[in-house]
Amino acid sequence: MSDGVSTRQAHILQARHNETLARELVSYGYRFKDWSIVAAFYAAVHYFEARLHGYPQLTHPEAAGRILHTEDSIPLDLGRYKYSPHAWREQLLIANFDRRTRYAFRSLRFASETARYHAGAFIPRTAHEHFADRFVDQCVVDHLDQVKSGLGVS
Repeated sequence: MSDGVSTRQAHILQARHNETLARELVSYGYRFKDWSIVAAFYAAVHYFEARLHGYPQLTHPEAAGRILHTEDSIPLDLGRYKYSPHAWREQLLIANFDRRTRYAFRSLRFASETARYHAGAFIPRTAHEHFADRFVDQCVVDHLDQVKSGLGVS
């Protein structure tokens, strides 16, 4: 990390740590469904960042140069960032990855936002109670596995 940017290995280690947490929380009998989804999403984020380090040929028409980290490559518009880090990551996914990978990543993001902020959904109870066990499995296993496969990381 001498250049101030996290290395591929650091992102892989963090992604695996987050993925392990997501799966362990599910194994406790779905007692922390919301946090399982949040951990799965942040595992996907770190797998994506690891992919940027491993394959710097990812492109986007608005990128100024090599894309090594999401936050360091967000284009500027009138001196301000044009996208949030999550929105820029979505743009990079659209420009570089297949529909299934984008769908899985976006599904994790939206489910995580619902869990954290009750965003995009009317939730009359806790986020934990809102999610069905099968939906949690879909996020923590199916979507996260698709993201990893589509990104070519493990």
